[in-house]
Amino acid sequence: MKVNKLKFIFGILIILSVQLFIYGYNQPQQNQPDELSLVEFKKEINSNEYVLVYFNASWCTVCVKMKPIIEEIEKEYKTLKILRINTDENREISKEFEINSLPVLILYHNGIIAWTQYGVMTSSELKSKLYFLK
Repeated sequence: MKVNKLKFIFGILIILSVQLFIYGYNQPQQNQPDELSLVEFKKEINSNEYVLVYFNASWCTVCVKMKPIIEEIEKEYKTLKILRINTDENREISKEFEINSLPVLILYHNGIIAWTQYGVMTSSELKSKLYFLK
């Protein structure tokens, strides 16, 4: 009986260890926190000359299509800071800026909105809006 209990406990520990490894340690690292306070957000959009805010959600299929485009822009435009705001995790910001559809891109220049885009954009469309940053 004691041997069976030890095998059972040992089996549970192995299963938990594997799950922890798969779901805990193997998560992709992001360059910004998942949740940002409204004060921190406003500080970010005012602290850099150009900031592109990308409002998105994990359930939004169009946002998923935009993700590689945003990553490409981030690599190509070194002077542009990109803030990814997940509307589910940052409800205070989403409510403050009245984000009712996704995706939304807002370009800030010294804290002032330069342009806003609702919906999907191709890479070339987005680059044409950012031509002055090269």
